[in-house]
This record gives sequence, C-alpha cells and structure tokens, in this order.
Amino acid sequence: MTGAHVAGSPVVSVIMPAYNAAAFLESAIERLLAQTIDNFEIIVVDDGSTDKTASIGLRAAAAHAAVHYFRQEQNGGVARARARAVAESRGEFVWFVDCDDEWADSALEKLVAAARSTGADVIVCGATYVYPGQRRPLVAPLVNDPITGAEAFVLLLDGKLTGHLWNKLFRRTLTKEIEFTPTRVHSDLAMVAQLLAAADRVAFISDSLYSYVVRSGSIIRSGLRRAESLLLVEQAITSAAITLDTRIIGSNSYGYFRLRYVLLSGLKDALTGPYDAEERDEIVSELRSRLTWRLILLAARRRDWKRLALAGTAKLSIPLHHQLLRLAAKQGAA
Repeated sequence: MTGAHVAGSPVVSVIMPAYNAAAFLESAIERLLAQTIDNFEIIVVDDGSTDKTASIGLRAAAAHAAVHYFRQEQNGGVARARARAVAESRGEFVWFVDCDDEWADSALEKLVAAARSTGADVIVCGATYVYPGQRRPLVAPLVNDPITGAEAFVLLLDGKLTGHLWNKLFRRTLTKEIEFTPTRVHSDLAMVAQLLAAADRVAFISDSLYSYVVRSGSIIRSGLRRAESLLLVEQAITSAAITLDTRIIGSNSYGYFRLRYVLLSGLKDALTGPYDAEERDEIVSELRSRLTWRLILLAARRRDWKRLALAGTAKLSIPLHHQLLRLAAKQGAA
C-alpha cells in the first residue's frame, strides 16, 4: 500500500479498479480530485496490470492524501478488484467508477445531498451512454419518492432499472451483505441486485451525472466465453430474490429477467462465442429446453418486440434465430 489514510472517515470512498489503464488512470484521478466536495477518498486497485498503471497509481498516491493505491499481483477480474477496494475503504458511502468514463464535477455532491435528504441506502442518478459519434440517455424509471429495496429489485428484474454500478451511490454497510460474484461479464448486475436486496430505501434523482463510454475493446463488445459467468449471475440474483421473498421466483418479473439475461444472452453467447461445435450444441440444447412459451409471451406482454422475435425464433428454429442475431448485429454496427 502507498499513500497512508488521512485521519477521520471520509463521506465517500470512490472505488476504481484498473487493469492496463495507463492511458486513462492519471486523467481519471485528476478529474475525481476536482469533485465539488472535499471529504472523500479514491481507492485504486490495480488488477495485475502489465503496463504503466502501477507507476501512475503509486505517483498519484504519493502526491495526494486522498488517493490510495493497491495492487493485485495477478489479474483476477473486476469483481475481485472491487472486493479488495471495498475492503480497504472507509467511507460512509461507496461510488463505483470506471477510469475510462466521464462524470460531472458535482456528481458526489449531488449524490450525497440526495442520500442525506432522503435517508436512502442507494441513490440512483441519470446517466448517458457515449458511443463513437453518438450520445444516448440511459433509460431511468420515473420514481419521485423513495421506494423499498425490494421494490427496486423488482424494477431491476423488469428492466426498468439498469444493473450498472456507476450511476448509483451505495451505503457502504450494504457491501457486507453481498458476495462479489467473480464473473467476467455482468458482474455489475450481480452486485446491484444483491445491494438492492440488502437496502431498506432507494431514492432517485434525475440529474445526469455519469457518462459511460463504450469503446471497441470493452467487455460488452468482446468475444469472451460467457456461459459460466451467466450461470453465476443467475445464481446470485436467484439467491437475492429468495432472500427477499421466495414468491419472486415464480413471478413474471423473475421470468422476464431469466428470458433476457439467462436464456437469450446465453444463446447469443453460444452461437457467436468461441466454442467448438460440441460445446455449442450442448449449451444451445440446454437453454432451449428452459425456453418455455410462457417466458416467450412475457416479452409480448411488455411489448418487447425485439426479444419476442429473438425468443420465438430460438424456440422454433436455431438457423433462423442465428440469422436474426446477425441482422441485429449489422443494424447495431450501422
């Protein structure tokens, strides 16, 4: 460790994992230090980087008392890096950011003010996706008054509340109630679900305070094998649901979640990921056996025509489903 903790407890611990992030880390730290509140700390965990991330982190920690740098000797994934950072943190609240993204200088001030005024354990703010040549607002639920963590969990299942960490401020004590599910994809979703399930109250503000920059090499665009990660995410969210109320497992909201994040995501992964023919056939067969017409009709009930088409073709004809996936990929690239 470098950069000793200053006396007293900060209001917020900003959690920033970094892996081969030399191109972004220094700027990210400087932009965080420009936040309009004073009493916060920045926890950087270097997840076994092989570039100059370490030297940048060490230099920042030596120069700024609010910056604390820790290094994992081996790359273990973003979930483990976040777990280490949270273990080292001391703030009343935690805010998870990615070093290659953007945020408002007033983000922490507004998030903390909302937490103080509402007494909520989780504050959700507006955000923006930034694509090359395009900016798209993050769809957020229209909720004026604070709701329970259980109600927010159902919004997450329904797709009305996103599973992103970065547009949410969490009371740090909530992190003691969760497992940092070690997935390569959708680790945010697993954490958010568990944190919402542990929360008493969740509040929302309309201010757009975070910009998620989608880059060509990001995990959501990479060709990783996702089958194991998707299974772990399903297990984490199922466990959180059971903790809240066992009846959630039989609900339409839970079924809609499984359709989107387990079955359709799993089929897309199997058909487009780096699997051999035997592995692909086994995964596709197992997922199709779980794809019931009841789940497919849930997409129709929500007027989710894109997923209805994907689910229907997956049930009836894998070649047709694969063709629809390719068409959707071309339209997304256009």
